[in-house]
Amino acid sequence: MLSQKLSNVTGALRKMAHRSGGKLNLDASTTDILLTNLQELADRLGTYERANGPVSVGEPSLLAIERAVARGQVVNLADRRMARRFSGPDDGGSAA
Repeated sequence: MLSQKLSNVTGALRKMAHRSGGKLNLDASTTDILLTNLQELADRLGTYERANGPVSVGEPSLLAIERAVARGQVVNLADRRMARRFSGPDDGGSAA
């Protein structure tokens, strides 16, 4: 299943980051492979959505990721949720 494959990739990237002090240090070739395939996934999902309608699963998290990338920040949504657990639920929709 696609969800399991994405989970496997995320787990592998997390292990790579953990081994390098929390930073994801990818060489140029690996970065290109990752981004090219992520774009292909986005293109195929777009084709699916045009035929079947939008898939809204994960939109708040994707918005947070978009903002973090635009700012050059790394966001750990789980840490943010724990830090703010007494101030109400966090939908993952901000990258601060």
